[in-house]
Amino acid sequence: MRVEGPARANFRAGRLDSYAFGVEATIGHNPMRYLFARRFSDRATSAITAIFVLKPDVLFGTYVWIEESLDSASCQIHTYLPTMKKPIQVVDRLMFDCLPLTDIGYLDLMAWPHPALQPSRADGCPPVDGRTRAEKRCYAGSSSLSGLHVTELVTPRHGLVVTRVVSHRGQQIRRWDALELGSAEEDRLPRRVRVARVESGHRTDFSRTSGIVAVPAEGFDTPPEMLREVVERHLSEEQE
Repeated sequence: MRVEGPARANFRAGRLDSYAFGVEATIGHNPMRYLFARRFSDRATSAITAIFVLKPDVLFGTYVWIEESLDSASCQIHTYLPTMKKPIQVVDRLMFDCLPLTDIGYLDLMAWPHPALQPSRADGCPPVDGRTRAEKRCYAGSSSLSGLHVTELVTPRHGLVVTRVVSHRGQQIRRWDALELGSAEEDRLPRRVRVARVESGHRTDFSRTSGIVAVPAEGFDTPPEMLREVVERHLSEEQE
């Protein structure tokens, strides 16, 4: 069965319009720490998502900045590493690739499916194993993304995406799974997710390591470095 219409926003946090939380993972032998921050605006039809790298120290200052709008069907992604003079925009097929030095895709962090993806028939997508009661949602890339398919499994009761598979010409490339969901009070925001490169079998688990904290919406109108400091401060206060 395929769900009609857009799913609810990914990584939603109840009625909070502006919020953040901490995330940890181990990639190779390197412990990684991240901050995830998001603001919804325009009656929740637009979103800004920011990912900040705190650890390892050599990557401190790295960030990804995603701006989405349902009304204008737009999505812009910028990424910055400390070795760069300025942020670069991620365009075209690279939007469906992974963040620098990780296996997690930009698509996995967006609030909604990328506007270059068009709903398609469920029988036109490669088969995906997963939760037996989940509903299947399929997307095909536009003409500039020929051969690209994205398949999502969605919980029928809450409309929550729990599996996402990116395929190219019928071959699965990358998979994202929500392994553990949060409580109803947390709007079931995932506590633990796994990303895997299907061909190599390499996989990484990401765990949410904090509660969800409200952050000032105006922080997203400041430079990313200032927003990171605001988020760190609010998370620190939440843990005291």
